[in-house]
Amino acid sequence: MLYPTVDPETVKRRLRFEYLKAKNDPTSRTLDEFTSLLQHFQKPRLVIHDLAQDAASYIQKQFRLRWTLIGFRGNDGMYRYDVMSGMRDEGWARHKTKAWTQKDFMSTSDRYNYADISKISRVYLEEQNPLLKEDEQAVNRPALLRSKRDSDETCLEADYIDTLILGNKDEMLGWIEYSGTIAGEFPDPWTIRNVEVISAIIGAAIASRNQK
Repeated sequence: MLYPTVDPETVKRRLRFEYLKAKNDPTSRTLDEFTSLLQHFQKPRLVIHDLAQDAASYIQKQFRLRWTLIGFRGNDGMYRYDVMSGMRDEGWARHKTKAWTQKDFMSTSDRYNYADISKISRVYLEEQNPLLKEDEQAVNRPALLRSKRDSDETCLEADYIDTLILGNKDEMLGWIEYSGTIAGEFPDPWTIRNVEVISAIIGAAIASRNQK
């Protein structure tokens, strides 16, 4: 039995068409952003601050979050915010005055109560983490504090998620902190997984810089 012969040009056109179709898919655009972040490794001098700023801006805008912050461990062992996207100036000024120990991130307490989402991501809920009076002006919309949570999908003003940035031996190098969406919902699992990949890229960048 003879089978029809397919023109090689037809094969090439199909592969090209399917590739362009996939490239324009929203999921594929996420891969483009990962590629963009990885290009920081190719620069003569890898600047973690610049990488983090690009990452924060991408996370906040791509996933339509109210704000995104990224912080790192300093030479004194304390953890502080370094970059932000989407936060009002007054709130950011207050956030930049804060500092934490690693213990603050690694165990729940009366002050910081969280629930694990994954190995490196956890959620902090407003009801279980009441703000100090001086911190109430640090949120983007103070007037919305103590609003009612009407469903398990509702993300309150002071709710947030932390995704840790870990080093080679799982030491905590920093963290990515992000709010709910502008629609008032929690980030979906796909968003959290994307943030976790970005945290791995940043962790690899810090490890690469420290080896030089």
